[in-house]
Amino acid sequence: MIVKDLCESINNEELAAQKGAVGRFLFILEAVYRASPEQFSQVLQIQGRDRLYFATSKASLLKASKSANPKEIGQSGFWVTTNNNTAKKRTILTEVLQQYGTVAGQIEAITNNI
Repeated sequence: MIVKDLCESINNEELAAQKGAVGRFLFILEAVYRASPEQFSQVLQIQGRDRLYFATSKASLLKASKSANPKEIGQSGFWVTTNNNTAKKRTILTEVLQQYGTVAGQIEAITNNI
């Protein structure tokens, strides 16, 4: 099951070693990608009212917002905007985890680590 694999693939010591909220955000997104790479493209559907959060290129995110500060999610070929505040990063991550069928308690445990 993806949820179980995801929770097991997030090493809390490695997560804590990440630099800042952006590092932890990217680390968790990469763990989600590794848990089910074939399903990851569904994150492209997650968007704000006037914001693009995920794309398959850095240029796409920069075209949507000059201040996006896009970062690649590991070596997945997917990019994410990282200039959101920590609360928004948690909201984005919550949406990603919901798409994977993660239960509320596990989502909270994961997103509280950002």
